[in-house]
Amino acid sequence: MMEFQPVVMAGGRGSRMTDLTAKIPKAILPVGNMPMVWYPVNMLERAGFEEMIIVVLKSQRKQIERALVEQCQIKAKLDFVGIPDDDDWGTADSLRHIKDKIKCDLLVVSCDLIGDFSLNTLADVHRAHGATVTALFMSGQDSIADMAAPGPKSKKKVELDFVGLDNSSSRLVFLSSEADFEETISFRKSLFKRHPCINIKTRLTDAHLYLMKQSVLDVLEEQRSISAIKGELIPYLVKKQFKRMQEEPADADATVTSNSSSSRKADVSTLADEGNFEQLARDMSSWNDHSGDMSDCYHGDKIRCYACIMEGKFCLRMNTLATYSEANRQIGKHLGKLQSDKEIPSVHPTATVQSRSQVGSECLIGENVTVAEKATVKKSNIARYSSIGEKVKITNSVVMDHVTIAEGCSIQGSIICDHVHIDEKGEIKDCIVGSGQKISAMGKFTNEVLADRDRMMEI
Repeated sequence: MMEFQPVVMAGGRGSRMTDLTAKIPKAILPVGNMPMVWYPVNMLERAGFEEMIIVVLKSQRKQIERALVEQCQIKAKLDFVGIPDDDDWGTADSLRHIKDKIKCDLLVVSCDLIGDFSLNTLADVHRAHGATVTALFMSGQDSIADMAAPGPKSKKKVELDFVGLDNSSSRLVFLSSEADFEETISFRKSLFKRHPCINIKTRLTDAHLYLMKQSVLDVLEEQRSISAIKGELIPYLVKKQFKRMQEEPADADATVTSNSSSSRKADVSTLADEGNFEQLARDMSSWNDHSGDMSDCYHGDKIRCYACIMEGKFCLRMNTLATYSEANRQIGKHLGKLQSDKEIPSVHPTATVQSRSQVGSECLIGENVTVAEKATVKKSNIARYSSIGEKVKITNSVVMDHVTIAEGCSIQGSIICDHVHIDEKGEIKDCIVGSGQKISAMGKFTNEVLADRDRMMEI
């Protein structure tokens, strides 16, 4: 894996979960008793990476750096790169911004990816085919994203991706969003001539984890209109892979032209440049066995895009309220597999849990948390510096930092953000309680967002 330079995208604003990210960067929302961004960083550390670039918003750099360096005590060398807060940058814009820092092929991962899978599986596919880009896809996330989330009930439409794969090789031959079509999808005849057996899948989710050649950055530099990796860059490369350079006329389809006044053009054939390592991997790969059915699997293509599908493993993108809640529900039983050399206890050594309280085996109790007598915590995670009063019942919930829940309260299926105070005998069911809120004694709420909306908008 050391031939790849890892980049963690942690500059997202959490636009699908703004009730949680009004006062805290999405990258450090607690998942279990660790910040969200720790999971992909830890995954990279476990794979042996000693250095990585972390892309963050300039205004959030100190908070995210403090969380990783001080709270998580990451050993790897982290290069934090800030991007402007006032520009609506996508992931491809961020890659373009750090182009000069990239010295080899890339591994790009989003800060909201969590899973117990091995990166070697993805790398093996990438190396074997000498791929320009290899993308990780997950199965089953669409059903989770459609689950009920805390807050007001509403019908949530899950946008589908159409992922076209060559049945024999995992070649990624088609990728587009449902939003790009009305009622029908059209395919070029040439696509079926070269790949007669294509499987179009609609239940796969892009994990936002990619291996790609360094030369992809040259295309980004020239094609300035490309802003997002998933929605624009990958579909662009998927289409380009079917254009053989020797057959291309000298027009816009054969070149990538900058939007600037410069007339310089990027030679797309550079995307297929191979080092000795990649060539050796391809020569030794069973995919290139000329005695088998795969002898012409590349069709002489200069650009090659592949997919690796993760099945049967814990793998989630925490980019919605539903998937964030589900990750917190599942993390207790998976944390043991995700830990590196430093064990993360389910109950932090500084936490105080009274003897007559009950804490479920899959719960996580963070630093300096107190759980009073006769309190019950089931299938829930309590973050740092929180206080749980006597006879409190917490079920299927997330409680963030510096929360006080007074005696006799009941919390079910809810997300309680940081610095919240809930007075005695409050009942909160399937709600989101925004940062800094105070809930009066005996207050009862169901399927609500309890937050000062005006104040949240100012932040």
